[in-house]
Amino acid sequence: MVVVGCGGGSGEGLDSNGRPLGEGNDPSGPMTASFSSIQSHVFTPVCTGCHAGAAAPQGLRLDATNSYALLVGVASSEVPGLKRVAPGDADNSYLIHKLEGHQAVGARMPFGGPYLDAASINLIRQWINNGAQK
Repeated sequence: MVVVGCGGGSGEGLDSNGRPLGEGNDPSGPMTASFSSIQSHVFTPVCTGCHAGAAAPQGLRLDATNSYALLVGVASSEVPGLKRVAPGDADNSYLIHKLEGHQAVGARMPFGGPYLDAASINLIRQWINNGAQK
């Protein structure tokens, strides 16, 4: 198995508890189980340090312009039997496996930690289980 990283693990975008920075001061309020909230609280501040531009691992760019189209209903490059996000099925979504650190999908994300806390992951699970609407 080859693990491709971008030097993650700086903790940029997360507080010491694994919560997105500024969440309490964010004009959009606390993180919710919606795509726009997950984008603004997790994908943009935490993930785009690595998952942006032409060098994004597995071509997965998680910037606001590309993330939805590259996640929802798209087969994972590393585990083609899993969709990156399988609407209505968080348990079989590659994104959840990566965030929770399931060994079968390689390194836990964000690469090298600190990792998202359980509450943030549960909101992402809820969004997926509710159909992963944009």
